[in-house]
Amino acid sequence: MGKVSGRIGGAIGGYDVDASIEDGVISGRIGGAILGNDINVNYSMEEGSIAGRLGGAIVGKNIEGKIGPDFLLVRIGGVIDGYDLDLEARGNSVCGRCGGPVIGFEVNIEIADNQVTGRLGGDVIGMDVAGYVENVDPIIAGAIIAIAYYIYQVNHRNSGSHGNTGNN
Repeated sequence: MGKVSGRIGGAIGGYDVDASIEDGVISGRIGGAILGNDINVNYSMEEGSIAGRLGGAIVGKNIEGKIGPDFLLVRIGGVIDGYDLDLEARGNSVCGRCGGPVIGFEVNIEIADNQVTGRLGGDVIGMDVAGYVENVDPIIAGAIIAIAYYIYQVNHRNSGSHGNTGNN
């Protein structure tokens, strides 16, 4: 069985990741007990398919797309309120983008000696990644980490602050 666990962001304002991977099934939790989502996703490298759900049966987002040993292209959420996640694995590096060219974030992570590190977002606005990976293809680990940051952003949109965001 494979494992991806760790933290996106710091001790304050970040998100935990805890996922198990076995026989083409990713299951676990992203975030905390209150602000977070379950992850239940099935994938097949042979068929090139990945599909599942973040959150519960009523409140949540679907994941559906294509996967291979060195790429992932999925849609998280619906046509209107969703994001595309496009990742590429090169050795132990996973990079790509979640969202569009203007609204979204960059994914840049490295996996070495069972440790995953890197950055989601940009140099100024974004979060660092620090975690543990065991028996997991880099593209799967990258997908879980990127999805966790996407969920963090969705769950924190307009929460607590209604001031000028600079996006007017």
